[in-house]
Amino acid sequence: TKEKNRCTFSQLCSEWEESVQYQVKPSTYAVYLTMLEKHILPELGKYQVRKMNNRIVDQFLQDKQGQDLSWNTLRLIIFLLKAILHTGEDKGICTAEKIHYYIPKYKKPYMKVFDRGDAQRLISHLENSEKTFEMGLLISICTGIRVGELCGLKWGDVNWSRGTLQINRTVSRIRNPEIDERAEKGKGAETGEPLSKTIVYIGTPKTGTSIREIPLPDFLIIKMLDSKRGDSCYILSGTEKCMEPRGVQRRFKNLLRRCNIPDINIHSLRHAFASKWIENGFDSKALSEILGHSSVKITMDIYVHSNMEQKKSYMNRMV
Repeated sequence: TKEKNRCTFSQLCSEWEESVQYQVKPSTYAVYLTMLEKHILPELGKYQVRKMNNRIVDQFLQDKQGQDLSWNTLRLIIFLLKAILHTGEDKGICTAEKIHYYIPKYKKPYMKVFDRGDAQRLISHLENSEKTFEMGLLISICTGIRVGELCGLKWGDVNWSRGTLQINRTVSRIRNPEIDERAEKGKGAETGEPLSKTIVYIGTPKTGTSIREIPLPDFLIIKMLDSKRGDSCYILSGTEKCMEPRGVQRRFKNLLRRCNIPDINIHSLRHAFASKWIENGFDSKALSEILGHSSVKITMDIYVHSNMEQKKSYMNRMV
């Protein structure tokens, strides 16, 4: 009982980490650890759990909101805080009072989107290029897949008879779990080879609905046939070694400069695909499935943007 009374939030957090480590994907676990170390433990780690109350938690969350963090980051902080304190309750380690969590109102983030002329200029360049990497970008802008999914595409994922692309994996860079394991065992760097702080992780897509089959436009299938490699080769690299998202982003920005197109994030290709789909009056449910979302609402709230020309057209039709 004395140990429970003295248990700090940091100690409880360590117990929670052990319980959840093998319940989630390594990439998700890595995000959790980074979020805890960067945003939660520096402020709350020192408190004894039994002394934590709404005043402490409210002040912590207000401070976080004042740091101009994204809505998704704030939601994840609250999720982790709840999960860890719930683990404490199961072990009989309770806070001074029942904690009430304030959920911040969702604010749609500003997304810089492609100007229609810039998008068309990029597509024209990609269509006329014979480079493997640029064909990969064309696949991205024609299907709306995530950059990690693009990095994970292999030629074996193309079903030529059906004219479709199967999304089976995603590539991301995560913190190296061996570093945490070495630290837990009390081993310093001198006891082994120096370890990279991060590693490239190839795993399953973001959610269950992200594993999906996407139909490809006919012109793209014809272009892809000219570049076809062995089934085990990655489409972007043309080899059995994958590229990673930050490298793709860097090369994408270099390409924009060469094409004299204003700088924009590669994720905007996904937004551009979704917006154009809706502009053409196509079915939103089909779009949601192609993007790998669990609901149409997510698609419409986050990925669909009306450009100024479209808004002007609507205004003229109102007269």
